[in-house]
Amino acid sequence: MMLGGDDAGGELGTAKATPVTFSARPAWRRWWPAGLAWVLWALATFGLAATAWLDHLLRQAGRPELTSLHASTVPSVVAVVSAATVGAVLAARRPRHPVGWLLLGLGLLLTLDSLAYGYVRYGLVARPGALPAASYLAGFSNGIVITWLSCAGFVLLLTPTGSLPSPHWRWWARAAATAAVVYLLGSVVDPAPLDPEYPTVGNPLAIQALPSPLLLAAGAACAIIVLAALVVGAGSLVGRFRRARGVERQQLRWLALAAALASVALLIAVAAVVTSNDELVLAALSSCGQLTR
Repeated sequence: MMLGGDDAGGELGTAKATPVTFSARPAWRRWWPAGLAWVLWALATFGLAATAWLDHLLRQAGRPELTSLHASTVPSVVAVVSAATVGAVLAARRPRHPVGWLLLGLGLLLTLDSLAYGYVRYGLVARPGALPAASYLAGFSNGIVITWLSCAGFVLLLTPTGSLPSPHWRWWARAAATAAVVYLLGSVVDPAPLDPEYPTVGNPLAIQALPSPLLLAAGAACAIIVLAALVVGAGSLVGRFRRARGVERQQLRWLALAAALASVALLIAVAAVVTSNDELVLAALSSCGQLTR
């Protein structure tokens, strides 16, 4: 009896001493960033198809001038596909590198910009009331452009190492990110989001207590900071290129050239805003998105 007990105890002791490994958990941790990256890529691609569908509805409603996808927006479509694809590949292979996720964000926001524009114009202008919650998205759609420009600026600022050029840049990075968030929030609560084209369209999320001059001044200041961040990011990338040697210099050569060209396109966009040339604004900003992908 004691012998049997010893054998049982030995077997039990052996069972207790056997380590239990959870091989599925490391695999899950390893593969979920790649899965998330490609899901975001799919959303960006689906957004282009949804935008094309909204353009079709706008043409059927007799408002082709409100469509988003046409010849002048080809650079934006190229920017969406290329930024999202490069971002997905980079995020899947190096999930700790922020530039991959920023490129994915850039592609998604570019898609969301066109999608929200078409959704709001169809639901509030072409066929009022035809789409749910269109009025809630009116202000939000105005702030998306600054957010994707902010993403582009951070792509330039963090390339190629994924970190700031030095710790002294932290205050600037915080200021640029805060400016983009404040601009977006200000757009969301704007009482007249489609003014002056459609001044009668209201905003259910508007904060009437906020004076319009204050919103305009804050929005202008934040936009200037975000646009300056894009130029500063391009300058920091050119500086990295000049200090780089060997393989890193070759990697940065074409990206530094694209950053310089994007800065020129941005200056053209600012000049076009001053001269009220809307077509030139759209073309220049689209070029910025394509060059900074």
